[in-house]
Amino acid sequence: MASGPESGRAAGAAPTRRRFVRVAAAVAAGSAGLGVGLGRLLGVRPDAPPVVAEPTLQPNAGEWRAVVASKDLPEGGVRPFELGAVVGFVERTGGQLRGVSGVCTHLGCRLALDAPSRELNCPCHRASFAVSGEVLRHQLPIALPALPRLLVRESDGVVQVFVPSSGAM
Repeated sequence: MASGPESGRAAGAAPTRRRFVRVAAAVAAGSAGLGVGLGRLLGVRPDAPPVVAEPTLQPNAGEWRAVVASKDLPEGGVRPFELGAVVGFVERTGGQLRGVSGVCTHLGCRLALDAPSRELNCPCHRASFAVSGEVLRHQLPIALPALPRLLVRESDGVVQVFVPSSGAM
């Protein structure tokens, strides 16, 4: 006949606190080992810097849409555009085209162009971005990400932006 603290228990009775702690510790140790093993298998090093995502938005499916005639976007020029759910700004600098989202990375407020200062201003919390997308200033207690870049090209005298297909959104 069994003796000890569990001798009076019926089969299938609730586990003791000690047994629960043992099982929880075993699960935690197994999870840690599995995590290390998967990390090694996938080539992840604990001392490696975090991977930073590419800042250019690249939809899987979409189309090139005209936003401004090439002649209307001179060197140093910035133009806002709206293509359905995609709003942004295109600029020509150093002969190169660049496009950025027109939506603030904090709360999604629509940005306004201050052409003389070449800044994109957020009316929601007084943040400012350069027309290239970098954060210039803000009053938030957290770091504010730069604006995502958009794919831009020039074709047949028209500046175009690549936007997701209507079915992809």
